[in-house]
Amino acid sequence: MTLVVDRGLVAITGANGTIGYASTVYALQKGYRVRCIVRSADAIKTLTDGPSLQEFVDRIDYKLVPDNTLPGSYDSALAGVQFVIHVAGVWPTPDKHPDNDIYFPFVKSMENVLSAALQSSTVKRVVFTQAGAAMVHPGDGDNLGTAMDIPLDEYTPVDSRLLSLSPPLASVHHAYCAAKAQCMTKLKTFRASKENPFSIVQVIPGTVMGPSELIKTRSECRKKMDRMSRALLFNEPKPRYLFGFVHVEDCARIHVEALDAEKIPEEELPDWLIAAAPSDKSKNGEETWREAGDVIATAFAEDADNGLLKIGRTNMPINMPYYVASTLTEATLLGDARFKNLNDCIKEVAEWYRSLPE
Repeated sequence: MTLVVDRGLVAITGANGTIGYASTVYALQKGYRVRCIVRSADAIKTLTDGPSLQEFVDRIDYKLVPDNTLPGSYDSALAGVQFVIHVAGVWPTPDKHPDNDIYFPFVKSMENVLSAALQSSTVKRVVFTQAGAAMVHPGDGDNLGTAMDIPLDEYTPVDSRLLSLSPPLASVHHAYCAAKAQCMTKLKTFRASKENPFSIVQVIPGTVMGPSELIKTRSECRKKMDRMSRALLFNEPKPRYLFGFVHVEDCARIHVEALDAEKIPEEELPDWLIAAAPSDKSKNGEETWREAGDVIATAFAEDADNGLLKIGRTNMPINMPYYVASTLTEATLLGDARFKNLNDCIKEVAEWYRSLPE
């Protein structure tokens, strides 16, 4: 691929993760140089082996930040960069400590990115990956239903009840929701103050779906596959929440295209961008899920018959209160393209899984 221009240096935290790796590939393809910020030497090895990175080795460098909660942890990593995509985070699994493993890492890493960006004097724009979990309160339990009748758009507010939560927190879910809501609110306030020398973009992805060239076997694929795909393709335990779906390449494209101040100037930035396919408002959660199951059953009938797939037609997430209304994000950053929908995504994931060796 011939690169016509050098669009500048972008630092990507969590570059070895699902969104981070796809964003790294897309940024390089678009003419950016990339500084991959990761937590371990093993993560660097994973990236240097990435097939799509091989043609760009002279445009990539690496920085280790083993603990992003420490003050100044990102200072040297962001020195000299023009752009930042902060993806790094921890998924709230039950084995994690709510405060030490979830809440503080999200809050402190956000603060450290801001501090390092301010110190750098070169940063022009920072993109933060956020979550729809900021729009729900764990105290509501599993009573949000599957009507998908509440819009999740670029101005949907966080749940204000989360802003008063503080450690010690009751669960990893409390910690994750509170941390995301509080970070999003702080960044929104920081941006509104107009005291920062760089612009801030916040992106809320749906469930990220799609293949990864870093995964080589079916067993690894199934282990690392997103929860929605596992529920649909293998009838594994249903997820608790759903905030839309997005193909991994679409998600990466939103993160990287959001760096372009000509495409989306500071004064036109919404509260957050929504990296998820628009929902069909004529369908509720159950209908949306069953339709995806029917698509898989038709396209992969033989794989279902021989047991390679076990289709979870009715195994939908427990809480599906929102429909995605992402048309502003889609029109602004994807141009004439459109987000891939759930049916397209799940078919691609099934085909990917089937193509891998055991």
